[in-house]
Amino acid sequence: MKLVLASAEGEAHFGLIDGLLPDLDVVRARTPEETLAAVADADVLYGMPSAAVVAAAPHLRWIQSSAAGVEFIAKVPTIVEGDVVVTNTRGAHGPSIAEHVFGLLLAMTRELPACLDQQRRRYWSRQTLYRTAREIRGLTMGLVGFGAISRAIAHRATAFDLTLAAVDAQAVDGQPYLDEVWPSSRLPELLATSDVVVVAAPLTTETRGMIGADEIAAMKANGYLIVVSRGGIVDEAALAAALGRGHLAGAALDVTEVEPLPEDSPLWDAPRLILTPHLAGASDEKERRCVEILRDNLLRFAAGEPLLNVVDKKLGY
Repeated sequence: MKLVLASAEGEAHFGLIDGLLPDLDVVRARTPEETLAAVADADVLYGMPSAAVVAAAPHLRWIQSSAAGVEFIAKVPTIVEGDVVVTNTRGAHGPSIAEHVFGLLLAMTRELPACLDQQRRRYWSRQTLYRTAREIRGLTMGLVGFGAISRAIAHRATAFDLTLAAVDAQAVDGQPYLDEVWPSSRLPELLATSDVVVVAAPLTTETRGMIGADEIAAMKANGYLIVVSRGGIVDEAALAAALGRGHLAGAALDVTEVEPLPEDSPLWDAPRLILTPHLAGASDEKERRCVEILRDNLLRFAAGEPLLNVVDKKLGY
């Protein structure tokens, strides 16, 4: 069995698969050219391959995505329509992204960007900030998408005494955090009743542009919007415009539709907006968990057992 490691995700922990199986041939491909050459006789690929890579891999049987999001498969119809199994690293990113969410939320409610700005200007004043700083205890957090990442967020939200609500495209159990996860049709209700809205849904044809100008306008004027899954779900121009006219107490984006964010994006100058460069999932612990998922699935694949985190290729998650 030949495995091509075509992603740097978890590279520091690739040693976890050394000697895992006696007949496992592991090839590290660091460039697109190396990947194309290596996949000609590959059975398994770790990464997010392009259409050209898939076309060059006639024996490919399984793709282990190096990320939780697998929107790349929508660009490769042969994956969607073919027999290649796709799995992802669902669950690996939950702890780091959940911590990032609360870092962003607390930064906004405790006025940390304004404090840092004052620090840079060597200016000491608390008159305005003393009036605008808020507690998050008792707020309602609405989660858009209730998968592994939102469950990690919900777990931490309980320690902050937040009330939780969630919507999901699938019928999922919210226990132990929620009595009920609402269907996506109740998104307007979630937006209108939540003090904090966290977007943690995958990017699919159904979620692209799901939160536009009307949905942002429906949110509480003093609410917060945090996006940590994928860009393209929230209309960025509409968000910048809403912030510009004073709607929302704050917003934070870890992901944008185009990355890196273009220099002419209105988001750069939007007031009360925090931008982080797709950093939420970053941690060495997460890198190890990604490789651990690959390792466990390699053992399952070799034994003919069901794989973990199998993706529904039609749904895209």
